[in-house]
Amino acid sequence: MSIVDRNLSLLALLPAKEVEEFGLALGVLLASPVALQDPAGTVIVGTPGLAAQPRLALTLEGQVIGYLQAPQAEAAMCAAAARVMTRLWQAQAPCLLDAAAPVADKQAPAQQETRPDAALADLTARYTALAEEFDARVAAQVKLSDEQQRQSYQAERLASVGALAAGVAHEINNPIAFVRSNLSTAETYLVKLSDLASAVKDLPGGEALLASTDTAFTLDDFSALLRDSVVGVDRVARIVNDLKGFSNVDKPQEDVVDINTLLGAACKMAEKILPPGARLICELGELKPLLCLPGHLAQAFLAVLSNAAQAIEGKGTQGELRVRSSFDGHQTIVEVCDNGVGIEATALPRVFDPFYTTRAVGKGSGLGLTVARDIVRAHGGDIDFDSIPAVGTTVTVTLPE
Repeated sequence: MSIVDRNLSLLALLPAKEVEEFGLALGVLLASPVALQDPAGTVIVGTPGLAAQPRLALTLEGQVIGYLQAPQAEAAMCAAAARVMTRLWQAQAPCLLDAAAPVADKQAPAQQETRPDAALADLTARYTALAEEFDARVAAQVKLSDEQQRQSYQAERLASVGALAAGVAHEINNPIAFVRSNLSTAETYLVKLSDLASAVKDLPGGEALLASTDTAFTLDDFSALLRDSVVGVDRVARIVNDLKGFSNVDKPQEDVVDINTLLGAACKMAEKILPPGARLICELGELKPLLCLPGHLAQAFLAVLSNAAQAIEGKGTQGELRVRSSFDGHQTIVEVCDNGVGIEATALPRVFDPFYTTRAVGKGSGLGLTVARDIVRAHGGDIDFDSIPAVGTTVTVTLPE
């Protein structure tokens, strides 16, 4: 409320006990007899009877609250004095309004008590809304920070796996090539030994000599050992190749790839952790090439497949893990179905929570599905989880084109 609304006069703005001293001090400063008049022209401070003109209007909040008379002072000095006084009164006005408030309250107590403070209610409502919006933004920022931190951790982990795979591929492939070549050479030598044994058998006493050394069995068993060794070496080479392809050592950046290629690599890795006797069935449809981070998506697929493989643990020959892929014209759809233990309805809302796991201690970190969801969402896709206890689980991953 303004001073004019409170009807505070010029006299109210002056210290009551120091009015005369104020007038004397003002006269000394201006080197002239002075007078302060209210808007009606009544002198309230200083020397009465001075010439009516000239006088300087004193304004506060755009309203004239009085006049200053100092006929012998310079006009500039009068204007400066007027500005100083109005500035002081402007600063003093709130205190005077607070002091005058109780008087007004006593004059109309009933009205003051019954009047609703709409401004305060509006201010409270705005503050509450702002506080709620602030809390929501903080929560969203914390969630985004957590996701970015997990993605950063996953990127570092994939980089480490890629570097490890590159080193393993280099260190293993070379000796494997030597062993494979030597096994092939040994097979040719075995053929020559077999021919020699045949020639010795035709000599007098040769058959008895071969029988005494059990040469026929040795040659047959040696041939079987070489075949098994070749199969084992080829399997090691395939494992190294799968690891290298899975980690995408050669293509760590964005690339246009066939999602079926990533699924195939992930399935080969997951097949090695399936329970004995369990089956992995791939039904891969024709897909549209997708621009993505191949290493990250392969990691997400492996996390989902590993979770499914653990779910069917104990099923034995009844365990089945089925992977399907399709394209509906707008997005790539990947489904991973298992007939494992399933998840209770109360636990479903938490399957993507960091560090949440239903596995026994030491069987899982609780980050696999969380990281998989973050990777899929980073590609603009989504991941859904549907499970029935004791029946199985279906995880559906959708990736836009």
